Amino acid sequence: MKKLALVFVGGILALTACEKVEKRTTTISSASDASGVITRSSLNMTDYAMRAALGNNPNTAAYVTITNKGNTDDRLLSATCDCATTTTLHTMKMNGSTMEMAEAKDGFIIRSGDSLVFKPGGNHIMLENLTHRPVEGETVNVTLVFEKAGPVTLPMLVSNTPLAKAGTSGGMDHGDMK
Repeated sequence: MKKLALVFVGGILALTACEKVEKRTTTISSASDASGVITRSSLNMTDYAMRAALGNNPNTAAYVTITNKGNTDDRLLSATCDCATTTTLHTMKMNGSTMEMAEAKDGFIIRSGDSLVFKPGGNHIMLENLTHRPVEGETVNVTLVFEKAGPVTLPMLVSNTPLAKAGTSGGMDHGDMK
């Protein structure tokens, strides 16, 4: 009986130690949506996905919604992916009937209580000069680097119609972009 009590107490201590470590690292909760919620510091990342590399296009794009639930602003500084030579943060805006894309060299501020949305046809993560061509159904890691929260790696599901389930796939075609 004493051995059983020691094993039980030891198990509780081990679980408690693991729980404390997990609170300091990135956690994934699979209960919220298809890609889960990843939380780092006060930032929640949801709806993350990557467009499959289509045709001979050397580029593709990735998407995510970042919600700042904290009391202070943070800034998304950059992104990286092993599947591309260059990974940049891009803005999209309409200039009359022309859609214009530009690199957000200073990143994006995520204000306390606000969300930053990267979606097809809008702001996005551009993956240029692909070294690996992401295909439908594959999962590819993209790392976001934040000023305060630090690096966060998202396992992005690759799709020909990313975020279509949420009704946000839009008609964005990265075929002509360099």
